[in-house]
Amino acid sequence: MGFPEDPSLDQSAGRRHAGVLLLFDPSSDRLPLLFTVRSSDLRSHAGQIAFPGGSAEEGDADIITTALREAHEEVGIAPDNVDVVGVLSPLVTAVSDRWLTPVVGLQREPWVVLVDSNEVAEWFRVDLASLMEAPHQIREFQRAGVRRGVHFYDVESRVIWGVSAAILHELMSRLGRPD
Repeated sequence: MGFPEDPSLDQSAGRRHAGVLLLFDPSSDRLPLLFTVRSSDLRSHAGQIAFPGGSAEEGDADIITTALREAHEEVGIAPDNVDVVGVLSPLVTAVSDRWLTPVVGLQREPWVVLVDSNEVAEWFRVDLASLMEAPHQIREFQRAGVRRGVHFYDVESRVIWGVSAAILHELMSRLGRPD
């Protein structure tokens, strides 16, 4: 895992940077991945399934620090309780226009999930095997005159879509899922 080598893929200029944490629990052989449901009170992406994360702040050393800090704020995991495996390709969020970098990590030890209820309505985990087999589709949407293909995964009675599903799509592709 790492950043794309092609600098022409960098669309970060003029955009606020953000990081999210894809946190796996290696204590289970099913490698469950942590998700959150964003609070319905938030300005953007309200009520959507997401990964813990948010915008970079001035004191953040890098985007990994951002993702770990935000995950600590949103779900209570200490940054030193995460082994960072790598990062996936950054992408632009269509709604909030952020340059978003997904950070992949493994939790070292179990912890009590303590959510910031201002940002997180609930949290849940989905086993990697379920994600690898979940029905996937791409639907076309138009926003501000631009047509985009939007990923959707239907897994365990939940629909993961938008930027979270785009991140999942890259992760699943890197793990061998062909679609």
